[in-house]
Amino acid sequence: MLPDPLEKLIRRSEQGSGLVVAAILGTLAGLVVPAVNLLLGAILRCLMAAQLQIDPHTIPGPSRFLPDVQNWLPSGISTLAQLSYLLLATFLLVLVAAAILWQLYRQVQVAAVGFECKLIEQLREHARQLATSRTLSAQQSALTDALDYHLPRVRAVLARWWRTFPRHAVQLGCCIVFCLLVQPMLAILTIVATGLIYLVYRSLDRIKRSALPVVRERAGQLRASIVDDCLQGPLRQSHHNSAANGQGSRNERLAEQLAGYRRDAIRSLNSSSWKLPVLLVVFSLVVGVLLFLLAVQLLSSDARFTVSGAFVFALCFVGAAVSAARLQRMLRDLKSIAAAAESLNQFLAIPVEEFDAESLKRIERVVAGIEMDHVTVHDSSNRKLLENLSLKLEPGKLIGVVATEPLQARALVELLMGFGRPVSGRLLFDGVPVTDLDPSTITKTTHWIPQSSELLAGSLRDNLAIGKEQDATAIVGASGLTETVQRLPDALQTLVSPRDDRLRGDDPFRIGIARSLASDASVVVVDEPERTYDTEGERRTLEAIRSLVSSRVLSVVLPRRLLTLRECDMVVMVNEHTVVETGTHSELLQRNEYYRHLNYLRFNPFQAVR
Repeated sequence: MLPDPLEKLIRRSEQGSGLVVAAILGTLAGLVVPAVNLLLGAILRCLMAAQLQIDPHTIPGPSRFLPDVQNWLPSGISTLAQLSYLLLATFLLVLVAAAILWQLYRQVQVAAVGFECKLIEQLREHARQLATSRTLSAQQSALTDALDYHLPRVRAVLARWWRTFPRHAVQLGCCIVFCLLVQPMLAILTIVATGLIYLVYRSLDRIKRSALPVVRERAGQLRASIVDDCLQGPLRQSHHNSAANGQGSRNERLAEQLAGYRRDAIRSLNSSSWKLPVLLVVFSLVVGVLLFLLAVQLLSSDARFTVSGAFVFALCFVGAAVSAARLQRMLRDLKSIAAAAESLNQFLAIPVEEFDAESLKRIERVVAGIEMDHVTVHDSSNRKLLENLSLKLEPGKLIGVVATEPLQARALVELLMGFGRPVSGRLLFDGVPVTDLDPSTITKTTHWIPQSSELLAGSLRDNLAIGKEQDATAIVGASGLTETVQRLPDALQTLVSPRDDRLRGDDPFRIGIARSLASDASVVVVDEPERTYDTEGERRTLEAIRSLVSSRVLSVVLPRRLLTLRECDMVVMVNEHTVVETGTHSELLQRNEYYRHLNYLRFNPFQAVR
């Protein structure tokens, strides 16, 4: 019943046991409504017997094919006692149904969240595996859509579906069976009549909907033309004054437009006005047929269709109609997320390139530098991120990468960190093509410094990842954390936690720099944080970034502060997917118009701090 893409996702999530429990609970919940309808029919018999002052057993039950609830009650008790037993049984059944529904909804939410979490894990792991052959930026668009848009929609609709099926399917089937047992001919006629009316309703709705977009578009165009005439009318009038009958023709044209707009606007606004009358007619026909057949049966000599039977029939018919409507709406919702589910499956089905680590070379450090020769990189949708890019980077310099599209700068630095391989061109680490190197050894020689380093629960020294044999004082001083460490009660042994408010401003970023200094990485990529009002703090941060530069380290920064950009020994300007210029900040300002414009937009010192 589910679309194939959804079936595949459910199998991936491995929610079998949870869904089995939910299905059992839904089946039990679906059986409650017909059972309650049967009890309500018995209660009606007791009320009629009390009114007539006779024994309820003398009044025929709803049908000879349905069990007589009165036979289950103790014999010899009064009508009031029978009514009390039936009310108590109905109340207890409702309590049981409430408990089942509560547990059903809880189980469904557990299964839905488990489904989402399992797929998040699979998407994350698949993205990690793809990163060895594709850059992380190449997957960003598809992965963002999958996590932020497709997966939440699929999870929400599936949760509603699991609450609906099989509960309403069982309820629909049982209610129809009860209607057939009460009065087969009436049930068949009612089902056929309802089906025919529904088909007519859907046909009319489809016809209306097919013509509605055209009518609305035409009404919008006419209204825009009328508004434009109102705004520009006096000017156009002066233009047409010299022409014979110019004003008259303009008025005639405006009158035609108003008439057309009036016609199309009324049709558009009244597109749904027919639904309520049709539903009213449908309801009246069904009730009329029911009352007519009820009267015929009650007036006949063989009155097999009793009042309690008619009551049970009506309740079961309403229950069946509600379930059918709920199932039909859910099937429509499932179709609406089939494309989202297919997108998730397509991303998870992207093949991961396998590497034979034994046949590939290992690299311990990047010594001579990294060279890109006509490198091209595509994203997951085969759109260009980098194209025909040539660049040579060497250790001992602070290299800034600036791009008109930030995603292109990210793709470039990710290649430097060993994430992804070019679609075409050559990427060389110390003169060795990346295709000949083990990707895992490349990533071990690199270090990424995010805008705000994630803190772990533990001491500050543990967070800085300073080894026992390393000079902690030198690393703390080089990373600009001396004042931060001094104001903490236990210095490096101070226990910190994620989002610790004692670490302010650029402190989390400088912790990342300290981690890089302690790691002895040969390629360091710095994602600089946004500007702040703390001028002294920004100066210490810049000095910490400069401390990364050495003859043994290839230091690359994604600058977001003008001071850092000016401090770079080499700035790489990326525009239209390729490197258009390299040089110092002042040289690029003189030579490249794109760079001047980008510098003004992003690094204007007179702009408000973002």
